[in-house]
Order: sequence, then structure tokens, then C-alpha cells
Amino acid sequence: MIAEALIYQVGLLFLMLIPGIILAKCGLSTTGLGKGLANLVLYVAQPALIVVAYVRAFDQEILMNAIWVFVFSILSHFLFAGIAFLCFRKAEASRQKMLRFATIFSNAAYMGIPLIVAVLNEEAAIYASVYNITFNLFLWSLGVIICTGDKKQASVKKVLLHPVTISAAIGLLIFLLPIDGYVPQILIDGMTMLKDLVAPLSMIIIGMRLADMKFRGIFRDRYLYEFLIVRMLLLPALVFAIMKPLSLLLPSINETVMTVILVTAATPAATATSMFAEKYDGNATYAGTLVSLSTLIAVLTMPLISLLLNL
Repeated sequence: MIAEALIYQVGLLFLMLIPGIILAKCGLSTTGLGKGLANLVLYVAQPALIVVAYVRAFDQEILMNAIWVFVFSILSHFLFAGIAFLCFRKAEASRQKMLRFATIFSNAAYMGIPLIVAVLNEEAAIYASVYNITFNLFLWSLGVIICTGDKKQASVKKVLLHPVTISAAIGLLIFLLPIDGYVPQILIDGMTMLKDLVAPLSMIIIGMRLADMKFRGIFRDRYLYEFLIVRMLLLPALVFAIMKPLSLLLPSINETVMTVILVTAATPAATATSMFAEKYDGNATYAGTLVSLSTLIAVLTMPLISLLLNL
């Protein structure tokens, strides 16, 4: 049932790419619009979605699910990193960095969070926020090292001050104390309105970036095919292969946990690939190609990977 719901929601999300593509192709997106919308999602809509998900009475099962998501998110990123460094060894240096970065880091925030919430329920935003804390931990440590080659550039401060981390910390405080009954209803209603912006705005932003994609000559790059197979099919399949046997041995690893991890692992390359390439003087053009093409391919690969949930 979850697999069928995921197929539908992936299709629905990809329909939301169209307005972004139209805006960009018709010259209706002014300079800085994409960045402004991204900031709105990152600093306002996503934090609202995460905090409001935690405003509920304490539940032992939710806490256990969150712990398992945290454990598997760490294991997943170590797995992604190990495989990424085994691949692309003969690629040109500037491309090799971007290939490895895009392989390790999936679009767990902009695409993963709204997709997980749509397929499951608002409670799932808790688990998505936990996954993204791990994502940011690796992003601002290993991700920075890949781009710069300098371990000293890694930043714990960036992880702690990230909007997802802060909003999850606030929400966790409300959930654990618990003080959910003391949160004003008007505040809950306001955050509920804001959280509904996450899915459409995230996909419109991605659509605007897809509109700039140049297809000429990209299919002559053999590493591109290797990247797509590894990022979009092999990694999520391996994650599921690890989780499934464990779930049979440990009943506390339920279908919700496996769905959250599988969906986030199956999302395309993170938009951070392009942003980090620009920030650290990497191959931004190639990074953009990896993000854009994997996003397009995801409309086929994510439904395919979701069928594993029926096993």
C-alpha cells in the first residue's frame, strides 16, 4: 500500500516542477527569486513543518522509531561514503569530487521531507528531521572535506545552527517534557499554514534549476551512467537489504522506519551539490548536471525502488 502511495506522490511532486520550469523558460523568474524561495523554505516553511509535527503527547513508539531512523541514517551515510570513494577513481579530479559528493548526499530535505510526510503522515516529519540532522552532520564535515581537501574546514557550528537542527531541538523539547498542551492554538494553526508551502515551493525551486540544464554532450560521459545507477538504484537497494533482515529479527524496526530511510536514500542528488561547488570553487556546471539529471531520472527510479517495500 505504501509503495502505491509513494508512486502517486512522486508523480504529484514532479507535476509541481512544471511551474518552476515555465517561470524560468519564460523569463518570469527574476534574478534571485530561486534563492529567495529557497530561503523561505529553509528558514520558515521547513522549520514550521518540523516543529508542528512534534506538538503532540509523548509516545514511546514515536521515540523508538526516531532512534532507529537516527541509527540507520548514520549507517546509510557511512555506506554511501564507502561506495562513493570506491567509484569514479579514474574520473578527472574536479568531476570526481562532484560525483562522490552527489553520490553520498541525497535530496533528503527539499524532496525527502515533503514526500515522506505525504506518503505517511505529519508524524513522519519527526523522522525526516532526524535523518536530516545526520545528513547535515555529514554534509558539513565529510562534504566540506571532499570539496576542499582540508579537514580544518569542517564545521560543527554549521550543523548545530542549521534550521533543521534548531527546529528539531525545539520540537523535541515540546515532545519530551511534554508541554504540547501549552502551545497556543493560533501558533499551531500558523505553523500548519506555513508547512503546506514546503512541497510546492521546494519542487518549483528544483523546476527553475532544471530549466537551466544543458543536455548537449552530457550522455557521452560514462561516469554519469555509473553515478545514476549507484545513486538512484544501488544505494537505496543496499540500504533496504540491510534493514529488511534486521526488521525480521527486531520487531521495533517497523515499516514506517524502513519507508523513511528508503525514500530519503532513493531521492536524487542533493541541491547542496551545486551550492557547495559554487561555494568552494568546484565544477559547478558539472554539479548542476548531476543534480538535474538525477532529479529527472527519479520519476522512474523512485517508484521502482518503492516496490521493495512490498517484499
